[in-house]
Amino acid sequence: MRQITLEAVLEAKERLASLQAEMRSLHRLPIISITTNIPGPVKDSPGIQDLLRAAVDRVRVSSRQFGFIITEERFIYPATGPAAVLAVDGEPDKLKQACVAIEQAGDYARLFDIDVFDADGGQISRTRLGYTERTCFLCDQPAVLCRRLGCHSRKEIDRNVAERLAAFAAAGTNPWEDVVGDIGAWAVEAMLMEAACTPAPGLVDRDNAGAHQDMNFFTFLMSSSALAGSMFRCAVAGYRHQGRLEGLLPVLRLIGKEGERQMLRATCGVNTQKGLLFLLGIVAAAAAYTLKKAPGCDNIAGQILDTAAAITSGIVERELVPLAGQAKVKLTAGERLYMQYGVTGIRGEMEAGMPSIREHGLPILKVALAQGVSLNDALVHTLMSLMTVVQDTTILNRHGMKTLLAVQNEAKQIMAQGGMFSELGRAQIKSLDHSFIARNISPGGVADLLAATYFLFLAENNSQNNRWGKEPKNDD
Repeated sequence: MRQITLEAVLEAKERLASLQAEMRSLHRLPIISITTNIPGPVKDSPGIQDLLRAAVDRVRVSSRQFGFIITEERFIYPATGPAAVLAVDGEPDKLKQACVAIEQAGDYARLFDIDVFDADGGQISRTRLGYTERTCFLCDQPAVLCRRLGCHSRKEIDRNVAERLAAFAAAGTNPWEDVVGDIGAWAVEAMLMEAACTPAPGLVDRDNAGAHQDMNFFTFLMSSSALAGSMFRCAVAGYRHQGRLEGLLPVLRLIGKEGERQMLRATCGVNTQKGLLFLLGIVAAAAAYTLKKAPGCDNIAGQILDTAAAITSGIVERELVPLAGQAKVKLTAGERLYMQYGVTGIRGEMEAGMPSIREHGLPILKVALAQGVSLNDALVHTLMSLMTVVQDTTILNRHGMKTLLAVQNEAKQIMAQGGMFSELGRAQIKSLDHSFIARNISPGGVADLLAATYFLFLAENNSQNNRWGKEPKNDD
């Protein structure tokens, strides 16, 4: 550990003062001088330099917010600790008020030391503006008084500073607002809940593998875990997107392709959730974009669906309509079904704002939960409701239109008997599961929409409960 001598301290102070004077002379503007307040022998490290840059970033953000103009920034890195000097066009008292707010904005912000000087070199004090002096690291007494009286041991102070630096390092692992992390978690939860609800006719659930020979419940757990990073990335893409929403789709598709590779590695090549990755990735991005623009607003699920529709606007016209009359050697399942039946599949569903979720899935799920049934039963009930209306391309691809219409009719009959709300309905759903397995019917498209429905329920519920509020993120 490099020892800091008194000579080095005095030399660093002189160097900083000289830089401040040079910047004032050059720009004839107020100066903001930023250093780190690190008691103890170690004043400089990569982490402390990151801390200084974080303080400068906050000054930049505050300047944009209040209309200050930063004309120049300079950094120095002496062994006694890094420093930054900024020439800023702004009223000195207002600059100081903004800097005090930064110093008070979180636990580790106590390690920021931000001084403001007017264009003549006069320092703007906290007390001049009616603020109290900065308090001690460990108590509410003025820091100068505690230091003079030796109220705390060096060990106590070092431990406190280490905790604050750890808080800074922890905060640095998540540069996004809480809502972005929440959205990624909701997406994974939705994937898991869709796989877990039982009985799910023809689908993988906790009881059986449905009409599948190459996957089971544990395959879905592995697949969902592998896609967690992709869901978070889709949320980040939506949160940071600027410009027309259609421009977000190519970004999400690239993220999706990488996610698909990760999924296939986790499942040893089994395609468990490719369709859901496309659907839920877009919905996650739409949620992040929407909640950034209007946190806590009414009908958040509807607004997210509108955003998803805008992201996919024109997708049918671009990708399916041109297929007519073309002799294409290799078509995807969705393309082939469009050519054969005119069914637009998930593309058309999303571009239309997902009416199956808006009109059936989400209202049914809310009603079921409001009436006190378990989450499992509410999800199965919602699955059956969606099955009555969705043109499931998985069924259509495997069996054709006649079977799809028969499945919809069977689901309608079960819902007419009360679905999961009646003993008869529950028995019929179990019987339908056995029937689908025997007939190799898997309503995978309906299952994907169920996951998206549950995701939207989480988004709406958290928004109504003011999960994030409208205040800026606190980095404590």
